[in-house]
Amino acid sequence: MKQVETRVTTPRSPEDVYAYLADFNNQAEWRFDVISSELTSGDPGAVGSHYRQLVQQGRKQVTSEVEVTEAEPHRRVAFRTLGGPVTVSGVWKLEPDDGGTRVDTEVAIEMHGFLKLFEPFSGGQLRKTAARYEAALAERLGGTPGK
Repeated sequence: MKQVETRVTTPRSPEDVYAYLADFNNQAEWRFDVISSELTSGDPGAVGSHYRQLVQQGRKQVTSEVEVTEAEPHRRVAFRTLGGPVTVSGVWKLEPDDGGTRVDTEVAIEMHGFLKLFEPFSGGQLRKTAARYEAALAERLGGTPGK
């Protein structure tokens, strides 16, 4: 399993940031590889809700199923992907910060089957992708990336 952490600080309130992150339909606005994201079951941002995402992976587009696993209003949202050869899980932790919000992100990727052989080499790409997400989320929230 490979893990990465990022941080974004924004002047927006924890309530606003939580509402934005908990609704995975918004991911196509800031994740460069998500073409579309739609709720397929449950209530937006609620524990157990599922989203279907169309994701660009290299030259091909694949469908990914994502489940919200934790939803603590104004404090944290966690998720995991379902099925497939790679499981991505993560959490956004929100903390009030000088009139705004600090968003700490933790993401883990676990490869299965044949892909498990490539996992030791995936750390660099994971860090690059996380840095792009961090910068895009900071821009979307009117904040700054980095620790």
